[in-house]
Amino acid sequence: MNKTTIKTIAAAFALALSSCGNEPPISESKAVEVIIKMHEADAIMFVTGYSDATLKGDSASYYNYIFKETGVTKAEFLETIEWYTQHPERYKILYEKVVKVVNVDDDRQRERDEKNRVKADNDLWNERSYWNVPKDGITNPVAYEIPTNEHGIYTISADFIYYEDDGTVDPRLCIIADYDDGTNDFIQTRGFKKDGKKHRFSAMIKTNNAKGLKQIRGWVLDQRDDTKSKHVDVSDITLLYTKE
Repeated sequence: MNKTTIKTIAAAFALALSSCGNEPPISESKAVEVIIKMHEADAIMFVTGYSDATLKGDSASYYNYIFKETGVTKAEFLETIEWYTQHPERYKILYEKVVKVVNVDDDRQRERDEKNRVKADNDLWNERSYWNVPKDGITNPVAYEIPTNEHGIYTISADFIYYEDDGTVDPRLCIIADYDDGTNDFIQTRGFKKDGKKHRFSAMIKTNNAKGLKQIRGWVLDQRDDTKSKHVDVSDITLLYTKE
């Protein structure tokens, strides 16, 4: 589950009104089930708060289907959310269970996407096409190295999500052409926005025909050495080769 989704769920709970009673009308496991089903179609991403008004209009049929499928009424769901806003310790437990389930589902989906991914003939990328930092390493810059002696144009590209709490100092995308004589050409792309939104960036390098090419290497999530922690998702990584 990405940061935006987590914050949206938190906001949904926080915007609920008040409640009464010692226990919510539906069980914790059932509440998790309902919220997960809403998340599955990304409906949760567009909800500014669970309220009676939220469950009307264009979304009504979809939410009504979820209530019917889970055996929960709209009134019971709203009252349950209200109850949790008044019991923060119980809310924290519920919240963590939702995040855990969604994270597992998201990981499985990424694994399926990776398995079914169709690469272009000129795509030389030889690592996973997605990375989640800090899950895949608190400050992992995602290094790559492609041995090649073919001159031409090499372009590294990927979809990036830098979250608002990301601690990367001077984030950049790097590509390097190493030559047999020990020299190299080095290109960096900067300008990443820490806004929690997906942006595609590329870095391109044209090799020097006058030198023997040894390899193409670099870092997808490069940073300055004083970076202590990061929060970034990167996906659909490609390294395309174009012959001159």
